[in-house]
Amino acid sequence: MSRNWPSRIVVLVKPSPLAGVEDAARQARDDANAAALASGISIRELTHADEHHAVQDLLARVWSADRDQSPLPAHVTRTLSLIGGYVAGAYDSDGELLGAAAGFLTDDTADLGPAHLHSHITGVVPAARSRHVGFALKLHQRAWALSRGITQVTWTFDPLVARNAYFNLVKLGARAAGYLADFYGAMDDGINTGQGSDRLLAQWDLSSPSVVTAIRGPRPHLDLAGLTGAGQLLLRPGPAGAPQRLAGDFRGPVACAIPADIERMRRDDPQVARDWRQAVRAVLGRAMEAGYHITDFARSGCYLLQPGPASRPAGGGGMHDLRQEADR
Repeated sequence: MSRNWPSRIVVLVKPSPLAGVEDAARQARDDANAAALASGISIRELTHADEHHAVQDLLARVWSADRDQSPLPAHVTRTLSLIGGYVAGAYDSDGELLGAAAGFLTDDTADLGPAHLHSHITGVVPAARSRHVGFALKLHQRAWALSRGITQVTWTFDPLVARNAYFNLVKLGARAAGYLADFYGAMDDGINTGQGSDRLLAQWDLSSPSVVTAIRGPRPHLDLAGLTGAGQLLLRPGPAGAPQRLAGDFRGPVACAIPADIERMRRDDPQVARDWRQAVRAVLGRAMEAGYHITDFARSGCYLLQPGPASRPAGGGGMHDLRQEADR
């Protein structure tokens, strides 16, 4: 009796979600290792008391504060590492600590969604700003989270600091999920004193295609000429650098420019810097409350916003994450 056997047998196996997570974690480790190698550093989790005291000192230097007014004391990071949080340091080849980052694990929350890592602070010494140490730290943080099945990291950043906005939204591919007016209240460190503490909430979807594309950049230059020519630029630097509100309104795509270097302005003309805080809150904050979402950021210092619900992370912590590099 003859039998007509098929020439081949194809077995379809549905991939398990665990396999996808493991693949994403492995690729994230490769990305993190490549970034650390390019920066000439090594990054590791910190577990010893002397390491945490070194982090306290480093953060005090970065935020121009006395040691006892460091943004994150050693006893906090020591405890954080004990209970499973994220505390890591970036070291030069000679063992010098160049940067550090710390984050808290969250539970499910109504405002922020499923359990994730909240990156409270990241800082890098000024001398290492040109080496992309902050980028390497964030990729280490991403790999750390994905290896534990955590797929999202959040943090906050000052919407007036153009370098941070570019770093977070463009280089990392995070999404600006909300505008938080005067989030921390009055701050008395060497950076934010008298300037208010408005923040944008960043959400970083660690394995999304847009994030993978961003961190493996480069990306095309953002051209705002058409938008600004159409009268949809709502705010820009005017005479003497003061904020200038324009006649545009919230119809279709809009743009909101900010100073190229608000940190210098805060030193040289703190009143104008305070005027910028109020102007950006009134324009960018109001636009986001009205349902607009940030879709991009021009390196020259300009947010691009579109109406309607956010559908993808902007092309791109905690406390003031991130303060470090010249080209973030």
